[in-house]
Amino acid sequence: MLPAPTYTLPDDNYAVVLNANAGRVNGRLARSIQRVVPHDRLFLTESEEHAQEVFHHCISREYGTVFAGGGDGTIIGAINALDSYRGEQRMPNVGVLRLGTGNALAHWLGSGRPMTDLRRWNNGQVHRSVSMHMVEAEGTLFPFAGLGIDAAVLNDYNELKTAARGRWWEAACKGLPGYVVAAYLKTIPNYLRRPKQRVRITNLGRPAFRIDPSGREVGPAIPTGGTLYDGDAATVCCGTMPFYGYKMKIFPHATRRAGRFQLRCIDMSPIQMALNVGKVWRGETPSGIHDFYADRVHVEYQDSMPYQLGGEAMGYRNEVTFSLASYPVTLLGQA
Repeated sequence: MLPAPTYTLPDDNYAVVLNANAGRVNGRLARSIQRVVPHDRLFLTESEEHAQEVFHHCISREYGTVFAGGGDGTIIGAINALDSYRGEQRMPNVGVLRLGTGNALAHWLGSGRPMTDLRRWNNGQVHRSVSMHMVEAEGTLFPFAGLGIDAAVLNDYNELKTAARGRWWEAACKGLPGYVVAAYLKTIPNYLRRPKQRVRITNLGRPAFRIDPSGREVGPAIPTGGTLYDGDAATVCCGTMPFYGYKMKIFPHATRRAGRFQLRCIDMSPIQMALNVGKVWRGETPSGIHDFYADRVHVEYQDSMPYQLGGEAMGYRNEVTFSLASYPVTLLGQA
């Protein structure tokens, strides 16, 4: 599912930036990495402001590769920080170290244990290099985002983790088990009491295409200004890579059409979504899902909906414009 990769030979012009607040970044891991990475090229960030300073330093030092360690939110933050500081300079390659929970990008790129990946780099072993166009909204680059019940699950998961902190059942509320508990005990019951949500999606870019479950374009192209979808939808999401977190293949055709992202509208009740989650996880397309290829769309719900960007809760929106970024980001994974 990776778009035509090339391969990169490692060099010494790199830095490693770890989110010190990530769950898997502890003192033991930091000491292990310090034995592999020169001390002047290893940075542990303690806040968003500190991370911004470090990425600015990476640009000013003209590192060719910056490895970022954390979850998808940390990696996306690194990409946006490096992009904002690069000016006329080439943006560094971004190496993805798997140190978060969902790890959608890390799974897709084949990242393994961080120590193993960094040793392979230092040993000069070839790495996969993927040139990937992100989606952009509100000035932020990201590989996937969604409005609706998927973001509601994330909000409920965050609330569950906060409520469980320091309790005997805290461990059961982290990671994938926590998402399952939040979805089935809170999100689904809440949405069963809500009326259906209507959305209108307008094509603002080049001709868009409806696609069938196999990813083939069907019917006439939808021109600029045309309506892609006008109806009920529990979730509207888009991406340029196949996965959400935990290898959920929610965009099975995201890399098949150059110059477009996959847009997905899910018109299912909460119960239907719960019954079909296994099929969606495997990349199948059950009834009630409407898929498109597009490069710029305006999504407008009648009411405000929960919004997530790269697996990070972003509050609520009733309208968002999603656009394919005009230039790619080069991500490094394992060959």
